[in-house]
Amino acid sequence: MEIDLMKGAAPAIWAISDANAGNARQARALAQAVARRVDGVVTQKTIALRTPYDRAPPWLWRLGGARAGGWPFTGLEDRGASLAPPWPALAVGCGRRSAALVAALKRLGGGAAAQVLAPQMRLSAFDAVVAPRHDRLEGPNVVETLGALNDLDDALIAQEAARWAQRLGHLPVPRVAVLVGGPGRSSAFGVRAMERLADGLARLAVDGAGLMITPSRRTPRAVVDRLADIVGGLGGWVWGGVGDNPYPGILGLADAVVVTQDSVNMASEAAATGKPVFVSAVDRVDAKVARFHADLAAYGATRPFDGALTSWRYPPLREAERAAERVAALLAPA
Repeated sequence: MEIDLMKGAAPAIWAISDANAGNARQARALAQAVARRVDGVVTQKTIALRTPYDRAPPWLWRLGGARAGGWPFTGLEDRGASLAPPWPALAVGCGRRSAALVAALKRLGGGAAAQVLAPQMRLSAFDAVVAPRHDRLEGPNVVETLGALNDLDDALIAQEAARWAQRLGHLPVPRVAVLVGGPGRSSAFGVRAMERLADGLARLAVDGAGLMITPSRRTPRAVVDRLADIVGGLGGWVWGGVGDNPYPGILGLADAVVVTQDSVNMASEAAATGKPVFVSAVDRVDAKVARFHADLAAYGATRPFDGALTSWRYPPLREAERAAERVAALLAPA
């Protein structure tokens, strides 16, 4: 058994996810939060499935046990070269594609295993499953969170705000960060949702607010163009998707945040600021996303967006730190 648990050595922690930015962010956030508690060293591992395994159903990855140099690692493009011994003291995965690999590392190396989001396999394969409340998972190893994990804290937000102030500090106050998503499996984002958001933002801009708008990879081009038209003559700013991501910076510069209803990740990140968060409704969200937004509103972080600003405060939502307390205990000496 090759595992990085030598006396006095910094525990090795792997953050494993596919190329999905939201999954990578959550795995990294939890791994880093644990590392701060145990003086660990985090290595980020991005996996890619090779054909035909990239189209395989989740149950296939649970078959055949685990073998170093064998399944399930041979289903990866690099055939497991990036997940070779020495094994980590803790493997943190996020997303269903990583779940079987994290469970395999636990069986092979004997280290701890934590999975973020529902793994779509038996929960007992992991020492901890960190999942949002709206997923409704139950089990002795389930660590329930309100929303998605992220690495935003006061220091990072302030640092990024200072950096982006050179570019956006000229915008009038109140400044409003606008986080725009798009259609997906759990939501419908059509013309009505676009116009509802556009009308509200136009009202803010006419009233003198400085708009800082960042679309996501899912945002339709027509939505980006419509928002650019709104702010073009009113002194606002829209990120074009090229160069440094302004996300943490505009959250730091903002006095309030507007976020579209489709994204759990963006709403969770907005709530990490402790600033007023206004949710712009989309055409449809599934039951899980609806439950999340009800929980976030009950927490005191959000209110519906209607084109007007009000002010309130609440404790910043820092779920990675809270979950890390449970996960770090897995590495405590016996």
